[in-house]
Amino acid sequence: MHSALRNPEWAWLPKHILDLILDKLVSLYAYIQFGLVCKSWYSVARGNKKKRCIINASHPQLPLLLIPIKDSEERRLYNVVQGKVYDFRVEVPLKRCCGSSNGWLFILEEDKCLTLLNPFSNQAIKLPPITEGEELFSEIFVWKAVLSKDPVLYPNDYEVAVIYDGMRRLALYRAQYETWTYFSDNGGLKIFMDVIYYKGSFYAIDYWMGIGRIDNTSIENSVSWPQVNLVLRRILPTFPEKQNVYDTFLVETSDGDLLLVRRYLFKEDYEWTPDLELEETGNDFTIKFRVYKLGELSNNGPPNLVEINDLGDYAMFLGCNHSTLVSTLEFPGLQRNCIYYTNDRVDVYNPLDAGIFKLGDGEIRPHYIPENDEDLPPTNWIVPTLQGDWHEGTAFL
Repeated sequence: MHSALRNPEWAWLPKHILDLILDKLVSLYAYIQFGLVCKSWYSVARGNKKKRCIINASHPQLPLLLIPIKDSEERRLYNVVQGKVYDFRVEVPLKRCCGSSNGWLFILEEDKCLTLLNPFSNQAIKLPPITEGEELFSEIFVWKAVLSKDPVLYPNDYEVAVIYDGMRRLALYRAQYETWTYFSDNGGLKIFMDVIYYKGSFYAIDYWMGIGRIDNTSIENSVSWPQVNLVLRRILPTFPEKQNVYDTFLVETSDGDLLLVRRYLFKEDYEWTPDLELEETGNDFTIKFRVYKLGELSNNGPPNLVEINDLGDYAMFLGCNHSTLVSTLEFPGLQRNCIYYTNDRVDVYNPLDAGIFKLGDGEIRPHYIPENDEDLPPTNWIVPTLQGDWHEGTAFL
């Protein structure tokens, strides 16, 4: 029998006490469980829904892995902590997602418009077409897309940054505007690798480890968005160990520091099979990550760069998603000092190149092994949200 039925007084705790309890719950899953105790608790949880969405937007939740299904417009969800695939499915087109940010997916349409899709609420927002760059459509035309804020919580005050085109150029969109802003003069930076929304601005890093900040303080409230001043500085003109580096990520810590993460691949023909043996094949595999902490970014000179081998009680999630750190203390079962990664290599897709990298000793273990089917789009991390009918979230428990 449910505890609330055995102890009916729990069902009638004053609302201000229940509000205090909800404020202490960090995990979205714990929040959903709270609402399942009884009708009165559910009513309080539902009344706090918007407040909880705002808290979740600033406090990293545990991402789930979106798994495509062959010949289906639905995807399954995998929890890396529980090691289980949920029965609950979400509707997502059988296309590559070029970004995952704040619980939203980015889908590139054939007219080069980006569609923002929240698979938990079935909400969709169509953005204007990207008119610059390559003329022919390609599903890898947009390499990565990131939101500044949740469009539902801030419908008139969100921005989108994308890395697009074969030359990995940078473009920005602002809510309610009809066009994108494109950048041709990037202060010498080119071929962008990652972009992050950090301390109120977008920061982007290029192939040669130059980092730029997009200064939007001069934006005026006009019909068309004026050219944004781009403050870009190549802080790392010569970076060690360039060989075998495939990708670079920017990640914000809970203390507000910025981490630079480099991903290394095999140069030889190997495959990582489910039994973790290496066999000859035509694919490259991730062999390690290196993590560096950046000092304060400013125009007064390059910041200090210190390699770190311990993330503390945090786990990192990397891929085409908005790179994030999640507390392992708040999500028991999540492995500390580890990097959970998916295959985000849009040029050469290898579905088996995904796993858990232990930063301390360099060991790599699998988390979910998808079907080795080149016709399926890559798996993606996505942060669950309470938008839509959040009570359906019971499927996650």
